[in-house]
Amino acid sequence: MNPFSIQNVSEKSEGSEESKNQEFSWLISADKIFESKIKDYKEYSRFFYMEFEISRFSLFDGKKSSDSAVCAKDVRIYLPPSRFCAVIQGNLASGKEISKIILKKVEMKSGKLEAIEEKEFTKCIIQSFERKEEMASFTFRYTGYSDTYQDFDSDGKKSGKAATKIDLTT
Repeated sequence: MNPFSIQNVSEKSEGSEESKNQEFSWLISADKIFESKIKDYKEYSRFFYMEFEISRFSLFDGKKSSDSAVCAKDVRIYLPPSRFCAVIQGNLASGKEISKIILKKVEMKSGKLEAIEEKEFTKCIIQSFERKEEMASFTFRYTGYSDTYQDFDSDGKKSGKAATKIDLTT
């Protein structure tokens, strides 16, 4: 599936048949930088996709790993350009810390927009900004994050949750 063809959450009519038939959409929020007309997500904006990776660097002696550390690459977000581009570039130039960046994967469940996945990054610093044709992207570094997944049953009711939280400074 081409990530650029996902236009799934209708800002004009959240509960319309059009939005109910679509799969999902990714939304981003960061210190009131973004905005939308999506009910319950006014301080969010759609984005196309992200590049996110954490790993463990370990020395392995055959019996156990020692001297290990969790490593995190900068997160890259790809989204359509808008006036937020100037704010992102200003934060990059000034080195301003963004206290929290939230990424949510939302889907219509029983006629309501629900978060099925959420990544929350804390103490973020913008590292780069790029504009290519009709797409903007930026990267950010962070000191901690939490990752939450919400399951739903076939009737669209919440059926379980799993989450993790990592502090990269300890």
